Amino acid sequence: MPPRTDDSPDMTAVRLLKGAALVFATLGAGMAAWGLDKWIRYPEARASQFGVEAPLWPAFTLFIVLAATVGVRLLWIAAGRAEDGEDLFARRHRRRRSDPPPPPESE
Repeated sequence: MPPRTDDSPDMTAVRLLKGAALVFATLGAGMAAWGLDKWIRYPEARASQFGVEAPLWPAFTLFIVLAATVGVRLLWIAAGRAEDGEDLFARRHRRRRSDPPPPPESE
């Protein structure tokens, strides 16, 4: 079997990031659908905190939709940057012990 040309580490990272975004979107959509179902079935459910009451399911569903949207957007942007050839870990803060120390800056 001939080797595939798109199995470079960059393309693997892109596929993994886009796959993670799709999984995250699917989980978020499922949780939002569940919250919407509960909102329709039990509209009288209320949450209270510090003596203030508010409807439970609209806030839950909105939070899930917003969090899933942010997560999917973050992963999709990272996939686009990796697809453009950027090394997403090039400027990481913690380096391995085996990495050589940076050269001293001369004045």
